Formats: sequence, C-alpha cells, structure tokens
Amino acid sequence: MLLPGTSNLDKARPILKALDGLARKEGQRIWLVGGTLRDLLTNTEPPDLDLTTSSNAISLGKKAAQKLRAHFILLKAEFETCRLVKDEVQVDIAGLRAPDLMGDLRARDFTVNALAWDLGDYLRGWPNIIDPTGGLEDLENRVLRLAGPNVLADDPLRVLRAFRFIATLGLRTAPGVISALEKAGPDLAKVARERIAHEWLLGMAGRQVDQAVRAMQASGVLTLLVPDLEQGRGIDQNPYHHLDVLEHNLACLEGLAMIQKEPEEFMGKHGQATAEYLAQNDRQRALLFTAALLHDIGKPATRKETGPGWATFYYHDKAGAKLAAPACRALGLSKADTGYISHMISEHMRPFQLMGAALNGKLTDRGIRRLLSALGDDLPGLFALAMADTMAGKGPERPPEAEQRLLDLYDHTIELRDKYLAQALAAPPLVNGHDVMDHLGMPPGRKLGHILTTLREAQLDGRIKTKDQALSLAKELYASSLDVDSPLNA
Repeated sequence: MLLPGTSNLDKARPILKALDGLARKEGQRIWLVGGTLRDLLTNTEPPDLDLTTSSNAISLGKKAAQKLRAHFILLKAEFETCRLVKDEVQVDIAGLRAPDLMGDLRARDFTVNALAWDLGDYLRGWPNIIDPTGGLEDLENRVLRLAGPNVLADDPLRVLRAFRFIATLGLRTAPGVISALEKAGPDLAKVARERIAHEWLLGMAGRQVDQAVRAMQASGVLTLLVPDLEQGRGIDQNPYHHLDVLEHNLACLEGLAMIQKEPEEFMGKHGQATAEYLAQNDRQRALLFTAALLHDIGKPATRKETGPGWATFYYHDKAGAKLAAPACRALGLSKADTGYISHMISEHMRPFQLMGAALNGKLTDRGIRRLLSALGDDLPGLFALAMADTMAGKGPERPPEAEQRLLDLYDHTIELRDKYLAQALAAPPLVNGHDVMDHLGMPPGRKLGHILTTLREAQLDGRIKTKDQALSLAKELYASSLDVDSPLNA
C-alpha cells in the first residue's frame, strides 16, 4: 500500500493537508475515492488524485487554490467538480452524486473502484477503508465485478472500461459480467466517439491486452466496434496457416502481447530495441496492437482459390490499409492515429516479401533501403508485428525456421542501415530540392520527393557520382512522371 511520503505523493501532501484542514474547518467530510484509492492499495502510483466531499466541492477547491496558490479549473459545475493543479500534481474534487457516501460508492462502475478513505485517516496512515460492495476482496482476488445492477445503463462507456481494467489490471471477470457486457454493448452507439477512442487506447496499451480482447470477443463487443473483423470468420487460408482469418488476427495480437512480455526470447538480439519501442509511448503501443488486430482484415475481400486447400490473398495488405481507415474513424481515433495503423498494415507484408527474395537469391540492398525509408523509426514495430504474424501461422506447410529467417532479415536490415547511415554521413546528397526545382522548373510536392529519394538511392548505389549526373537523372525521372502510368503518379 502506498502511503504519503512515496514519490509524487510527496508533492501532493501539501494540497491534501490543506483540503483536509479546510474541510474540517467548515464541517465537511472529504475522502480519497475511486481509481486513486484502487491504485494506492495495489502499490501503483496514481496518475492523479480523486477526492469526493460531502458538500460545496467548488467552494472548497477555490479556497484551497487561493491558499496554496494553485491553479483552479472548473470542470463540471452541474456535478460540483473542479481541479487543482500545482507542481505537476493534479487533484480532482467532486461532490457526492447521491444523498450520502454509500449511495455514491454503490453508483460507481466496478467494486474495485467503489472504495473510499477518509482523507484525514489516510494522511495519518489509519487504514479505515470504506467498502460497501466488497471491492477490497475483489481487488485482492483480481476480480472485476459490477458495483450494482444499473451501472452499465447509467453510462454505457463502462462496457469498454471493463475491458480496459482487464487489460491494465489483469482482472478476471466475475460470473455474469460477460453476459451483462454483451447485453449493454449496443448502447455504446450512444457514446461520443472521442470517449470511445480514449478507453480503446487505454485498454490496447495494457499489459494484458490479449485477455481483454478475448473477453471483448466473447461478449460480442469487438464485433460491434470493429465489424469488419467478423468478415474473417470461417475464411480458410492456406496450409501455412492453421486458423481462419478472424482467429489469425486475434492470434497475431496475442503473439505481440507475448513479445511485449518477453522481447528477448522472441526477438533475439533485437529484444532491447523492441522493448524500448513498445515502452516509449503508451499511445504508439496501443496503435501497434490495434494494427496487429486489424492486420489481415483485407484478406476476405482479396481471397481467390487456386486449388484444393489453397488460396491467394494478393494485395490484402493494401486492401486492409484502406479498410482500416473507416474502422479507426468509427473508433474515434485521430487522423494521425489512423495513418499510423494504416501504414503498418500496408507495410506488414514487406518483410515476408524480402524474405522470399532472399530465398531466391534476389534480395538487394535497394529493397532493404526502401524498407528503411518507408518505416524510419517504426522499424522495430514492423518487425515485432511481422514476428507476431509469423507466430500466429502454424499450418503444416509453414517452414519450421520461419522465425529465424525473419530474425536473419532483421539482422541484415540493421547491418545495412548502419552502413547506409555511414555512407550518408560521408557523402551528402549531390543535389537538394531547390537544385532540382530550379533545374526543371517544377513545383514542390510529392513528385519532387520521389525524385529526390530515387536520386539518393542512385548515389548510394554508385550509379551517379556528380551533380550533373544527378540533374540529368532528375530530368529523365521528371519526364517519365508526365506519363499517367508512371509510379511517380501512384
């Protein structure tokens, strides 16, 4: 149990003491509640502090802000909710949403959040926890249980919050919870998409995201949120795979969760880079897991049978990237988030294509440089996704050395990247964008970017060595771009 004197709680102590003193002076009660208390009881530092007071929360907050010279923010006047911010500490204060504290706690979402601790008792280290719904026992046993019969109807977003707590706290559902979530799931359509996105990203960033997504599938909520996934049910693949497309998508996410927990076991010497990529940004991690879940949604639309037990899915990566965009918008994800997910889906076959080229003796430095150019800093994420994809396919025709081949390609890619960077540092570009625009009289834009990339590749390949040669090649490329079928117009 975390008590005052622990990390950021040190910074919060002056605010908490001031609030406790002001509340007592005015004859009010004030309690630590909800997720704050749940985190304290599980030795997790809460990101912020939630308090509930018996009355006049806004007045109390204003007085505390004035006394502490803290920043006061009015959040919801109708719910008597405000926020104090000082020294990077955030404290939210709310009035009771029921006639008394017990009613307030019973109206909360889950038993593990229906707890309260008198602020004065907390500051003195007196463990007098108020627990009307059995939340302490559920917290100890890692059980997710509804705090009351109407909590999902009161706020349908709590359906998605349930899966978030499975993912972030590793809770297992109590009997009846999955069926209650299934019944309430359709009401998510009434919830603002930005609220959906917030909960989705929090859940997809959790360490137990695989368990949460399986629970989401069992309740039918996953199909409600991402209906295109269901199109993969019963879609057989080929002997490289042992699962239909739907189950393969889920298994890919589960594989990525395994990689997250033991990166060095699955990614070898690239384990540290993988771990750092997954740990550096919660939002990015959530987006990569979303990409894993959706990575093959383009397969049903591109399936073509080629013989008994065999089918092709040509360009399913590109089709999937297009399908991912509306799916992400339906989840309320931003344009930037959607772009990342679509890009990772669009590129997820590239490592396998390069592996095929290597087996046929046709792997080129240029092909790997294009991979590096396309992925940039997201290269560890793509290879983690590719490894999870490989782990999710265990059909009889799957080569037993598939994972090692992928790691060998990763090794070669990193070696070439280091060589490429050394060359780039030693040999600056022969021309820049202004040189090309001035020489050709062309405007800035996508075509210019393609031309500059091609010139750089040609320089590093040794095909051009002077500025004149670079401008001559640029002229050829620009002339070919005027053809509507040119790749520069793609």
